[in-house]
Amino acid sequence: MIARSRSDWRGDDRHSRRARGAWAAIAVILLGIGAWLRIAQLRMQMLVDDEWHAVRMLVREGYAGIATHFGFADHSIPLTLYYRWLYERAALDEWSMHLPLLLAGLALLVVLPWLLRRSLAPCTRAIWIGLLAISPTLVYFSRTARPYALVALLGAVAIIAFHYWRHARHGRHRWAVLYVVATVVAGWAHLLSLLFTLWPFAHHAAGLLFGTRHPRSRAKWPGWPALVGLGLATVAMLALALAAPLRNDWAAMAGKAGTDSLVLASVFDAVQMQFGLVIAWLVAPMSVLLAYGAYRLARREGDLVWMPFGAALAGLVAIALARPAWIQHAPVLVRYAAPVLPFLLLYLAEGLAGLCERTRGLAPLFALAALAGICAAGPLPGWYRVPTQFLGHAVFQFAYDPSRNPYVTMLELGPVPAFYRELATRPPHSVTLIEAPQRAHSNYMPQPWMQAIHRQDVKFALSGDVCGHGEWDEYVPVAGGGDRFRRMAKLSDLLAGARWGGDFLVLRLQPWTLPPAPAFPWPIEWPDMQACVAKVQARLGEPVYGDDQIAVFALP
Repeated sequence: MIARSRSDWRGDDRHSRRARGAWAAIAVILLGIGAWLRIAQLRMQMLVDDEWHAVRMLVREGYAGIATHFGFADHSIPLTLYYRWLYERAALDEWSMHLPLLLAGLALLVVLPWLLRRSLAPCTRAIWIGLLAISPTLVYFSRTARPYALVALLGAVAIIAFHYWRHARHGRHRWAVLYVVATVVAGWAHLLSLLFTLWPFAHHAAGLLFGTRHPRSRAKWPGWPALVGLGLATVAMLALALAAPLRNDWAAMAGKAGTDSLVLASVFDAVQMQFGLVIAWLVAPMSVLLAYGAYRLARREGDLVWMPFGAALAGLVAIALARPAWIQHAPVLVRYAAPVLPFLLLYLAEGLAGLCERTRGLAPLFALAALAGICAAGPLPGWYRVPTQFLGHAVFQFAYDPSRNPYVTMLELGPVPAFYRELATRPPHSVTLIEAPQRAHSNYMPQPWMQAIHRQDVKFALSGDVCGHGEWDEYVPVAGGGDRFRRMAKLSDLLAGARWGGDFLVLRLQPWTLPPAPAFPWPIEWPDMQACVAKVQARLGEPVYGDDQIAVFALP
């Protein structure tokens, strides 16, 4: 009997090792997929919308001005300081601006499952890595020069660190240091992350006041002195980073509060985006699966459920009461809630792991099939045609459900120039267009739709120094400045003989807006394009194509 028991134990152990090996192999494959989704065509991406906030700030302010102001347009202080450092070394370009967020997005795939390796089964960890890897929101965060990928990583790390500080028997000081650093840097990068990362103090204080069903566990928790000490350390570090910008820009920040309201439809759209779904009715079964996973995890480690859930609820209530600008739009809420998104995907992974347990030997195949189905039900399959340079555009990021995305439902593209149709007959990626005048704001950019037709590379040109005074340019470069953008040329350089890697210069003769003008006019007066065309023609010769929309010149 003893020999048989040992034999059975050895067989179970061998089976367990094989299962762990299978899940580890799946995790590595999913990490590779997640890395590809974040890196593919990233060097070609155009800076769009809010990515220009930091550039406008750094060309007019030094380190002191950047560090002591949030700015009306909410540049991220640590990112803008880094960009200014690059600018002074003539190294500021699109790739260098995207790099720290790409690294944060890649680190999130590894760091969070590693931190919770003792709390999660190999099956749950592998599925969680898969959900993190194919999350359209997290993919977007990793590909945009805004702080959300950093906030998602550090915000989740802060909550996990507080959890371990609360429960660890040894090394509690290390978890406290990690919590403080992650919370402060996340708050420095994006102030509203503090709504979520400071919630664990309330969670722990409630536990000390009202107790728990497990008195022995409560006896091992840090007491009030330790909680107050951690709080003072956190507040002191936050004050060093945030006191000056809060003092200098309090009026501007207050002016953006109380302007818009959170609505139920935007909350639903935000949940749909966090699940990464195009089809709205799939939110219901995914929510059931998430609740099942949260229930399973709460039975083992309740803090990993109740602490993030409380942070999400408290953050949502605080945001609703503050009524910040544009909060009626779901993407804004999704970005603000970045610290809790990884936990929502964790509960979903735990729920899928529970279903996998019922399939026994087919569990890895079931998990991969489920992840493939979730990916197919989201927007990712439509994002990666070649080339796609505008993944930050609102047509991709405002809402994943096309029926709820005004950049789809309100589109009136108008006649497509025959020049673009002709380009579509050439091999994709074989021609580079430089287009002007242009602002990299989603409401003024037809390029995402036009590029889907002509399938060629696109750059923009700053035209203010040739066609006017620069009011319609995305920013005005400083003479001798350190910006080295690869995808934002200068029209004056093109007229002087430079090519900027372009084959054709495309001058847009009339403004393009979404919603269509005159319901949504350009914010400034459109330049005199006939005079501009004449200046370009004097240097580059006759246009090779022209109609009432565009004039196209071959670059020598």
